[in-house]
Amino acid sequence: MAINKDNRLKALHCCYTAGTGGGKSVAVQYGGMMPKSPCLAIFDPYEDYLYITGSDTDIGFAGKRTYTYRTRQAFAKAFMNAWSSKKPFRICYTPANPSREEMLWFSLLMWHASDGQRRLDMVVEEVAKWCNTTAKEQSAYGECLTGGRKYGLVVHSVFQRSTEVPKTTISQSPFKIIGMQETEDDAKRMAKECRLTIDDMAELTPLNYIKKHPGLTGQVERISLEHVFD
Repeated sequence: MAINKDNRLKALHCCYTAGTGGGKSVAVQYGGMMPKSPCLAIFDPYEDYLYITGSDTDIGFAGKRTYTYRTRQAFAKAFMNAWSSKKPFRICYTPANPSREEMLWFSLLMWHASDGQRRLDMVVEEVAKWCNTTAKEQSAYGECLTGGRKYGLVVHSVFQRSTEVPKTTISQSPFKIIGMQETEDDAKRMAKECRLTIDDMAELTPLNYIKKHPGLTGQVERISLEHVFD
């Protein structure tokens, strides 16, 4: 069970959305929402953050080594050892058969581990695949979003289409990083969230984003991560 509630903690949840090739995972790593030395757990069904020594492509998280586990038992043991060490870590759960049940198990583990005296970042990749509603998400994942702030939990939700994710994901993520959109419906949805126009969304290209800060009239800025691959 989450412990040490602290209502003074700021809401830092962030959602990341872009079409295929828009650079969602790049934004998670380099978009400015992650601590330099995080305590980080990732639900990584497609090995976007895999680390292989000597590889030019599988370089972990922001170039830092990650450790990937493929069974619940192995991941839970490694995560609890890392979390109890009170040192930074980057750890991934890549189940053999990704599913909603696996994502919810991961989320429940994060919820039980969260501690209002320490920050714990969790990433859920491909949110739309694991959610069966666009309404309120009443699950362990939804609990992390609605109640996690006061227990030091920061949820990073990653998805392609904003029209296919629960409204809880978007409404409970005060920070939003929006990349290139592929459909008019998704572009309209995110334009409305940012108080921008669909033309503003149409201008986005791969590795270029709009970053929305908290609040109805929160700051909106444009960021480019093209330099990451220079």
